[in-house]
Amino acid sequence: MSTQEQFCENCGAANAATAHFCQYCAKALPFRHTTGSLPEQTLLSGRYQLETLIGKGGMGAVYKALDTRFNNRTIAIKEMSKAGLSDTSAQEAEDAFEREALLLADLLHPNLPRIYDHFSENERSYLVMDFIEGRSIEDDVEKAGGKPLPFDDVLDWGKQLCDVLGYLHQHQPPIIFRDLKPSNVMINGNHIYLIDFGIARVFKPGQSHDTVALGSPGFAAPEQYGKAQSTPRSDIYSLGALLHSLLTGVDPSEQPFFFRPASALNPQVPPELEDLLERMLQMDADKRPASTQEVLDVLRYIEQQRISGTLSQPAINIVGKTSIPSGMTGTYTKTTSSAPETSQLLQDAYKLYAQRRVPEALALYDRVIKTDSLNAQAWQGRGLTQALNGQHREALKSFDRALQLDPDLVTSLNGKGVALNRMRHNRDALSAFDRAILLEPGNAVAWNGKGAALSALGLTDQALNAFDTALSFDSGMALAWSNKSLVLRQMKHYSEAFQAAEKSLSLEPNSALNWNSKGLILFEMGQLRESYQAYQEAIRRDPRFAPALYGLGNVLYAQQKFKLALDNYDRALQCDPNYVKVWERRGQILQDLGNYRKALESYERATQLDPMFAPAWVGKGAVLSRMERYDLALTAYDEALRRNPNLPAALNGRGNSLYRLGNYSAALLAYDGALKANPRMVSALHNKSLILKLLGRYNEALQAAEAAISLAPGDPDNWLRKAEALRKLYRKKDARAAEAEAARLRGM
Repeated sequence: MSTQEQFCENCGAANAATAHFCQYCAKALPFRHTTGSLPEQTLLSGRYQLETLIGKGGMGAVYKALDTRFNNRTIAIKEMSKAGLSDTSAQEAEDAFEREALLLADLLHPNLPRIYDHFSENERSYLVMDFIEGRSIEDDVEKAGGKPLPFDDVLDWGKQLCDVLGYLHQHQPPIIFRDLKPSNVMINGNHIYLIDFGIARVFKPGQSHDTVALGSPGFAAPEQYGKAQSTPRSDIYSLGALLHSLLTGVDPSEQPFFFRPASALNPQVPPELEDLLERMLQMDADKRPASTQEVLDVLRYIEQQRISGTLSQPAINIVGKTSIPSGMTGTYTKTTSSAPETSQLLQDAYKLYAQRRVPEALALYDRVIKTDSLNAQAWQGRGLTQALNGQHREALKSFDRALQLDPDLVTSLNGKGVALNRMRHNRDALSAFDRAILLEPGNAVAWNGKGAALSALGLTDQALNAFDTALSFDSGMALAWSNKSLVLRQMKHYSEAFQAAEKSLSLEPNSALNWNSKGLILFEMGQLRESYQAYQEAIRRDPRFAPALYGLGNVLYAQQKFKLALDNYDRALQCDPNYVKVWERRGQILQDLGNYRKALESYERATQLDPMFAPAWVGKGAVLSRMERYDLALTAYDEALRRNPNLPAALNGRGNSLYRLGNYSAALLAYDGALKANPRMVSALHNKSLILKLLGRYNEALQAAEAAISLAPGDPDNWLRKAEALRKLYRKKDARAAEAEAARLRGM
């Protein structure tokens, strides 16, 4: 994550960190080593303890450090110094550093490091972000010594880069990275991270050219040299240059803007990819692909064809065109080969499925279907593989086709039931599992699926019986034990739920899901420390397991460690940006911290992702009420009630909004609805007492206040409601006694 070059303020070109003169325009470089000199164990901002220097160059350095306020979590700290720079250069450097901090703070994507803090200390600026374990692509390039990198690795990196660049380009306003090159891409396992946003910029419609010409020679698009404004297509050029370099071993900085056909340097590069690279590297930006999605479509197509063995080979003459996804252009080759026997293909496909090699398994199943569309086993295997990849709607179609061909395929019925469950068609799922059980009464998978469908329908007793039946046929079925523990938790039978969770863990001790279930049960039992430990165990098994990060956030929230809780919610969203519950809970904590604007954004994100998730609408209503936007709050509560007409929090919130809008009679109806749904809802009783007093119904107001006191005798506001009603009834002595109790409770 280090800064390995300095940019010339005259021509904008990148130069080595140790250079004194620009290698492109010969301008003197005002460079001094002013960073990277802090000793180990230095404590910055009273919180971040430095461990080691990762790297430095120019006016920047990056340290590995520990966040002492967050369980000594490992983080990276980027340092910038302005010493030795002219006033103009110092201001530009400070602006770039601030821009990087602001850009990253607003971004949330699995392929981007998350920023946590930025501050200044001793004439230096610091940026605190995720520490990315691993190596840079530049390390692999240097190790290869001028030879091409493995084709499959480059293809995978290209797809991930398309995804993260597409995310940046879809930001409003769009963000142009402008400095894509090997040293700015980190690799952790198979996962890549895009780092160093120092020269990224926001796209400004109507601007004729960039105010500052910046970029790394060979990788930067022509328009980055002051001729025109950089756009998303500038990043597409840089991505093309990077892919060409990795596939050929040729450094584009040696001869910028000149790229030989990739297949001439690496015979593994197929015509489809060569055509794509040629378009990405056009000098005219308008001739490049319009978006990274278009590039991604081609890369995915190439991957699928490569796996299935139908990809064009450079040595074969182009004889026609194949059918490819829309948005792709170019000429492609049809290939034919003598296929193995269908039974062998099915065996090979199943082995790939069992190894979770989804694209390869799908390609083999599709090959069988292409030659034998009436093969039920191929359609079934295809459905199982699609389900493994989370493609439940597509899997359902495959299972339905298999069952049309053979209605007695129990595995397809089970697969269909799972897909329907995931799509929330729970009654249809139940029918599928019942059909499977009718055909094979001892099928534990079908009984477990039936239990899951019954649980989703709220039939907890029947669900528990189904899980017990599944376990009677297969006592070692960890998933059935886990599901049983979840149902018992819903029934608040915590001791039994905990035992079932422990049984599940004994069968699969390395399952993050099982540890997460244990953490959830312990959390609801109020054992926060033990719950925290269980969630930590889940994260040890899978550091990107979002539910466990969400669980950690909930524990910290319960301990009123709001900022630490928010940090964990943000980490969960890094791993799963579509996790609706996290967005909703994040809104709650931001609301508690008084940041209503950000809270509202979180709730709105939750409702966009899942419009049927009523708690998010309730949260949105609550924060709009805090912002005194009562009409909008009322609309949000009504949306919640459309999803769940008996939701007490929504009914109570609706009453609050109506009260603020002066509609007391309607407010009273809402409070009565809340109390019908939850007779022990103290806030609704308290609010009902207030409304009844305003309506002149003092005896009823007194009854509501006393009911609230019976449930929450330590709340002074309930005693004040009682005092107000008593005064209206001219019971002054009793009113004074109630006021005295309220004062006592408040410590007055």
